[in-house]
Amino acid sequence: MDTLTHTTMGLGLACLAHLDPHVSTSSEMALTVTFATVIGSNAPDFDIVYKIKGNSSYYRNHRGSSHSIFVIPLWAFAITGILTSFSPSINTVHLFTWTLLAVILHVFFDLFNVYGTQAARPFSKKWISFNCIPLFDPFIFVLHIIGFALLFVGFHPEYTFSVVYLMIFGYLLERLSSYNRTLAWLKNEVNLDGKYTLIPTVRWWKWDVIVDTENMIYTGTINYKKVEWHDAFSKQMKNENLIENASKDQKVQDYLASTDYAYTQVTEKDYGYEVRWFDLRFRNKQTYPYIAVVSLNQEGNILSSYTGWIYENKTLYKKLQLSNHQKMLPS
Repeated sequence: MDTLTHTTMGLGLACLAHLDPHVSTSSEMALTVTFATVIGSNAPDFDIVYKIKGNSSYYRNHRGSSHSIFVIPLWAFAITGILTSFSPSINTVHLFTWTLLAVILHVFFDLFNVYGTQAARPFSKKWISFNCIPLFDPFIFVLHIIGFALLFVGFHPEYTFSVVYLMIFGYLLERLSSYNRTLAWLKNEVNLDGKYTLIPTVRWWKWDVIVDTENMIYTGTINYKKVEWHDAFSKQMKNENLIENASKDQKVQDYLASTDYAYTQVTEKDYGYEVRWFDLRFRNKQTYPYIAVVSLNQEGNILSSYTGWIYENKTLYKKLQLSNHQKMLPS
């Protein structure tokens, strides 16, 4: 989920915490729990510090160890320890419990969107994603806003948000069921052997599609159970030596560690070659903006590289920092 939603859920969980008499009967405890649940709801995303080392390091590590089952309680211990140093008289066990729940819910909800997490670390580096809800889900966000609004007209926070979270968990079950129903329909409709992936959008009736077969990869969109195909990519790779050279770049290795859906393309340029990986999960205006790009000279030596979100070629040229006589020309 996005930062706004995680923060909103932290506030919602603080309201739910009034079910706990230790919270509802102490204004100091209630305030401390609010800080704890908001911080805990965002804590796993503190891996943003990896951006200090650059985008590629962040892409490799985001939603990795910070979201793993062994680190989850460590976040709760750290947050509880810091907050109790300011309020030593509060009930530490109950504060820890609500903080832990906030961190767990962060990771839990992240499992349902297209990014997923590596929650099984250190046992597995596999990305776990249920692909049921978009990164920002308007339904979940609006339910929280309605809940907060009801508090201003006298509704009890604990009962209000008990209903809110029951509705949200029911919604998640329905979205998971919708994914499975749509996936079964798509397989029957397309009738191709391969791996099928659905990617949720903010519209419940619309899904992006990736079909990975033995020789081809197809991308498209389902809209009201009508399939519109966008692109077809051959899996028969040429210039394998160039791809191998380019993939030795650390930025590319970090990028590839963040996705199982990267497709490789090699283009000949005036200065040599461009090797580009793009993530097929993210399509925007006929392009795939989440990319890794390596420029190589005629001998196959790396000149420059970049990973990140790029929507225009001219922006990419600046990021690659090629000199004027080396600038990449649109193919």
